[in-house]
Amino acid sequence: MNLDFEGKTVVLTGAAGGIGRACVEAFRREGANVLAADIDPAGAAIAERHAPAVVFHPTDLAASQSIQAMIAAAVDAFGRIDVLVNNAALIEPMLPVHETPEADFDRLIAVNLRGPFLCCKYAHPHLRAARGSIVNVSSMAGVAGEASHAAYCAAKGGLDALTRAMAIDYGRDGIRCNSVCPSSVLTPATDAMIRRQPNAEAIVEYRRRINQLGYTATPEEIARVIVFVASPAASFLTGAVIPVSGGSECGYGLK
Repeated sequence: MNLDFEGKTVVLTGAAGGIGRACVEAFRREGANVLAADIDPAGAAIAERHAPAVVFHPTDLAASQSIQAMIAAAVDAFGRIDVLVNNAALIEPMLPVHETPEADFDRLIAVNLRGPFLCCKYAHPHLRAARGSIVNVSSMAGVAGEASHAAYCAAKGGLDALTRAMAIDYGRDGIRCNSVCPSSVLTPATDAMIRRQPNAEAIVEYRRRINQLGYTATPEEIARVIVFVASPAASFLTGAVIPVSGGSECGYGLK
């Protein structure tokens, strides 16, 4: 299948590792130019490997001016924006509501929900001109909930609601907007978070067994879905909240 990204530009947040890094590679295989954004300067390495078709831009999603500079950098580098992938997210604190510090909640919401909101706001005129596509990388935690992860669940549930609202508002402009919702994925950030928990081995085993396919997804598996959803091949798909979860939402068949 030709996903038709030749000459098109993707703005991708959280590009330094995990799903984001896998997305950079996947979009490049389809011929896209990529503005790879991340607060982590390690994201520069993947841009160097694919230069000049990939440009790294240091971006703090908690800061509006940083987001506006990211959008301007993409237009300066490639002349247009066809796809916005809101992938960057914080995953901690991993706590219930009563144990979550207010400052930690505010920071997570700023990055995981307000950040994508602002990315969409400032990318909108360019996406409208291109009749483009937004993919929000959400989570099954926002759909089904997750124990001791209240702030994260709230942000991802809000992101899914934002996806549906933008699909309604911008569909007649030709802008599609969808959420892709992984469950457990083998990323360095998630692994590091789990290893800090007192019951880390039990969490790793649970995450493997909760998926009906019997294993934890790789970032590359999630990236392939994101690229398809962003592409013209998915031209009539908008407002969807798509589980990419190994069937975990079908029921917890643990034995």
